[in-house]
Amino acid sequence: MKKYLFLIIVILLLIFSHYVKLLRPVENFLNQSLKPVFGGFYSLSANINKTYLEQTTKQDLAAELKQAQEKVNQLTVENVKLRFLEEENSALRKHLNFLNKDSRRFLMANIISRGQGNQAIVIDKGLRDGLSAGLAVVSSMALGTSSQGVIIGKIVNVKEGLAEVYLVTNKNNKLAASIFGENKTSGIATGELGLTVKIDFIPQTENIKAGDIVATSGLEPSIPRGLVIGRVARVSKENNEVWQTATVELLVDLEALSIVSILLP
Repeated sequence: MKKYLFLIIVILLLIFSHYVKLLRPVENFLNQSLKPVFGGFYSLSANINKTYLEQTTKQDLAAELKQAQEKVNQLTVENVKLRFLEEENSALRKHLNFLNKDSRRFLMANIISRGQGNQAIVIDKGLRDGLSAGLAVVSSMALGTSSQGVIIGKIVNVKEGLAEVYLVTNKNNKLAASIFGENKTSGIATGELGLTVKIDFIPQTENIKAGDIVATSGLEPSIPRGLVIGRVARVSKENNEVWQTATVELLVDLEALSIVSILLP
């Protein structure tokens, strides 16, 4: 008890001495001595506060940047979906425009797989849909101001709900073709290396040149006349040879196709 009473008395004396300014010299001395220390503490505190604010700001900016990136990613995905839908709708419109214009019976199908080095495709229609081997499979594309049918292959194998199609670039696919240049030249178009189409055994007397359009000749029972195969890209002609060869450039990207149509008999 005496200990606490003594402590109270000492505190009261210090307070009294402060108010009557008896401790002024001691206080001034302590103030001058401890000022650098307090200044250091204040500077340290200010730096800590500044660092904290900077870190908080960085975290806020990082969070905002992350949200913005997520939004950009979301918009990118949505944009890609819209582009695919737009391309698909465009392809459908071209198909319908070409097929309805020519009053041909047709069946639309989706490509469900690719094989043989992208020289063949499998579609989701088959025997139950009335398909048979030899039928022409077409795409469509804008050519000038009109829409022209472009043959991309023909059916070779048919099952109940599936059909295999050899693309025009397949070496096992052969099409009776005509080259429309100065003269109408007939030949057999065959796939080459899964990339292009070539027409062999063209007489040297025939005048063909790069840019001539190649289309089906109509000599095959299930392949109508006038389906575009491509455009002559190069002519190989040797003076000492009897024949010349034309390399045909396709007018459609076969790898980009997702929907095709089969021309029915």
